[in-house]
Amino acid sequence: MNNITYIAGKQYQLEIINDSELRKVWVEARTAFRFYSTNFKGMKLVLLESKSSVRFTPRKLKLMAVRLNDIMGKPVVFLFESLSYVERNRLIEQDVYFIVSGKYAYLPSLLLSVRETEPVKVGKLTAVAQWLLMAYLQGLEINHKTAKELEKIAPYQYVTLTRAFRLLEGLCLCHIETDVARFRHISFNTDKRAVFEQAKEYLIPPTKQRLYCDEVFSPQQYKISGINALSHYSSLNPENMTTLALTTEQWKNRKENDFINVNPIEGDYCVEIWHYPPVPTDKQYVDKLSLALSMNDDHDPRVEKEVELMIEKIW
Repeated sequence: MNNITYIAGKQYQLEIINDSELRKVWVEARTAFRFYSTNFKGMKLVLLESKSSVRFTPRKLKLMAVRLNDIMGKPVVFLFESLSYVERNRLIEQDVYFIVSGKYAYLPSLLLSVRETEPVKVGKLTAVAQWLLMAYLQGLEINHKTAKELEKIAPYQYVTLTRAFRLLEGLCLCHIETDVARFRHISFNTDKRAVFEQAKEYLIPPTKQRLYCDEVFSPQQYKISGINALSHYSSLNPENMTTLALTTEQWKNRKENDFINVNPIEGDYCVEIWHYPPVPTDKQYVDKLSLALSMNDDHDPRVEKEVELMIEKIW
């Protein structure tokens, strides 16, 4: 391979790393790979090119990369002349960073890092950012996770999660920790009540739209919201009308007869279409904080009091 590579269509010069800089690297790795360094938009990378046609398994490459990250103190990326579709997918599944020069690059968190200087628009929270905040405040294991790790917890993908990281950081609702391998971890203040108070001015109502209908097919597949959810969490009496929370996607993908006689005025069911899925704190009911936000427009003194008590019990 020539001492250049291409990332996102741009050429980058590769410099051979001297043996003196590889003293701490174990023999197998030094024997199997040529070690290069390059400056990727101000970020130093270590790139490894195989010296033979023998290829390690994706799992083996992942273990090597983690170990080399610690030794070299820089992100490790593997260089390939070519990769099949199946090989690429197996490497991505193991979260192994790689470049097929001039064709393909898998560098998710690194590509994000080079965009860190772009200005962040500060205003209200997005649905994704608010879901992360609500999840943290209500006990989900969110703190100190990377966006890749959160893909297994949150109903969102890597790119939207990283944008949410930046927005929350821009509003000073969290800070982002970068480890030695350049992986970025979201970190919230452990005083959850203080975080909630600080976030209040940026929170959005979960409810995007309210509709009504006379009948719902299989209502148990949706979470209960509204007064009956508040009744579940407090001493308030339930009401006859059942309120259900649906995501925009659920509403969009509904079948013709799932909701009968839909209208904007009245019915036996109230259907709330939410900006984001309720945080999974309860199997049957929406989460407490999102419920409280969804009821901001209900000025019944009894409701307001029970909402306040419900929030107090969270901390």
